[in-house]
Amino acid sequence: LEEENHRLGFIENKTSQIISQTSIVFSLLGLFVPIVMDRFEDTALFLKISIIGLLLVTFLFYLFSITNALKNFDIKKFKYPRANPSNVLDLKTNSIEQFNAELVRDYLYSIDKAVKINNEKGTNLLHAHKAFKLGIFLTGILVMFVCIILFFSKKEEPTISIKQPIEIKHLDSLLKKNRPIIIIQKDTLKKESLKK
Repeated sequence: LEEENHRLGFIENKTSQIISQTSIVFSLLGLFVPIVMDRFEDTALFLKISIIGLLLVTFLFYLFSITNALKNFDIKKFKYPRANPSNVLDLKTNSIEQFNAELVRDYLYSIDKAVKINNEKGTNLLHAHKAFKLGIFLTGILVMFVCIILFFSKKEEPTISIKQPIEIKHLDSLLKKNRPIIIIQKDTLKKESLKK
């Protein structure tokens, strides 16, 4: 029974890790979407559709990972049996050997049920882990795909065109003649404080 309790702690720790890591990666991937959509306005429709499709499949695997991991926290579904405390009152008139035999039966029943429940939780954890690995793999493919597209796409330099240019004749001579005048106002606050 102690081994199964250890195993239960391990499964629950790993389940919590999968949920937290998936949530973090899911959020980071959500930040990736606006950047991708902004950068690929001029990209071919086929590439846009393939990026969005890959992104949706990646999100789907992360959702599978979280869903499978959250199955382990369904308290109503996973009820662990324990030794029955009413046996103490029911078997108080029996001998110690009969009491110990009943206690051993309770422990054997509890161990058998705990193994089945832990196996089911372990299966959920394995499914969550596989979905998480596939999500990470697809995220890597998505990032490489985007990097390749960015590397091979030409970035057009923005050009500014003036439709009706204005020509100012003799600008140099005008600037030399008319130097800018800088007006500095006197500090009126100092005068008022001196008068008082």
